Amino acid sequence: MKKLLLSAASLAAVLLATAPIRAETLGPVTDPLGVVKIAKGQPVLIGGYSSQSGGDTNQGIDELRGAEVAIKDFGGAVLGHPVKLLGEDAQCTAEGGQTAATKLAGNKQILAVLGPSCSSGARVGAPILWRAGIPSVAIGATAPALTAPDRPDGFKGFQRVVPNDLKSAKFTADYAYDVLGLKTAATIHDGSPYTEQLVRAFEKDFAAKGGTIVASEAISPSDTDLRPVLTRIATKKPALIFTPVFTSSVGFLMRQKDEVSGLADTKVIGGEGVFSANVIEAVGPKIVGFTIVGPSTDLFSKRFPDFVKAFAAEYGEAPIGGFSAYGYDAALLTLTAIKAVGQTDAEGNLYVGRQALHDALMATKGLDGLTGTLTCDANGDCGAATYAIWEFTSDDTSSFAPGKNPKRIYP
Repeated sequence: MKKLLLSAASLAAVLLATAPIRAETLGPVTDPLGVVKIAKGQPVLIGGYSSQSGGDTNQGIDELRGAEVAIKDFGGAVLGHPVKLLGEDAQCTAEGGQTAATKLAGNKQILAVLGPSCSSGARVGAPILWRAGIPSVAIGATAPALTAPDRPDGFKGFQRVVPNDLKSAKFTADYAYDVLGLKTAATIHDGSPYTEQLVRAFEKDFAAKGGTIVASEAISPSDTDLRPVLTRIATKKPALIFTPVFTSSVGFLMRQKDEVSGLADTKVIGGEGVFSANVIEAVGPKIVGFTIVGPSTDLFSKRFPDFVKAFAAEYGEAPIGGFSAYGYDAALLTLTAIKAVGQTDAEGNLYVGRQALHDALMATKGLDGLTGTLTCDANGDCGAATYAIWEFTSDDTSSFAPGKNPKRIYP
């Protein structure tokens, strides 16, 4: 089994990214993790790190755009101070997450960070931020280990508004076994925390229903020839291949699958990481009929259609999938917590205790978010699970429009 390990150099960067934090009193606030003072007229700084380059660019850009819409809806300010979002590119890699988190952690005025898009970035970035006393509210990092009860202390400052993959795995297993009636499945992951932990959870749930996992394969994100893996899978004759890998890998897999004897009629289900127009371009004509598990935006809040209109008016294009809505909710949760704990002195300076902010984030209950009601558990899972199966209907990249291409086929 492939595991994501930090190199000695990466570990050193994590440990040296920030100086140890300590109790502090500033103005009217005393806090065990330190206090941030925002002078009168100065902005409240919130960081953001997401996938802004590479094959999964659309996802990360939409996430932070969603956060910007939330800030605007919040009035553009909190406790009398304008809000400024500082975005960094975390790509969708451990290295990108480390670089972006280290840069954000070095800015002592940042109160919280939204993101990242991917679990690989969170695996490295979240501890760097928390060492600086900065909580992070993830938008797309869904790997179960990130909010597991026994996770390392470096993840205590991590929470997310996107649902835990344990819920996605069960939804997918139920669909495959109960709705499609498929009894055998193979899985493919790329070694990243998101894909590997998701397929492991799917395998467990599918087997618990009575299904059989006939093959469990791993690839590298840089692999371009997937025929050897597909050939091994073909010998096991699965009815389904579940593979939540990312855009470029899905492109090679779908184009090469039918070249392998025995797989032409094998159903393939992908993950929400390829819910974008990019995957249409990567796959080409073979995209038609390809299905993925992704957020069901029509089950979001009744405010979501108005959000889509505001988003399109601001950026000249509609958002893709539900990524922007998770960005919106991450910002909403963060601003609400800052408003709850910030204190202002007689001169108009604002003070925010870092531990107090973290505690307020974790204490969120019944917040009316864009994706549903946000309630955080003790481990930082705050998201409302709203999943659907989506099917691509055209290989025209300009036709991408959730609801039409891809269209929701279940439920």
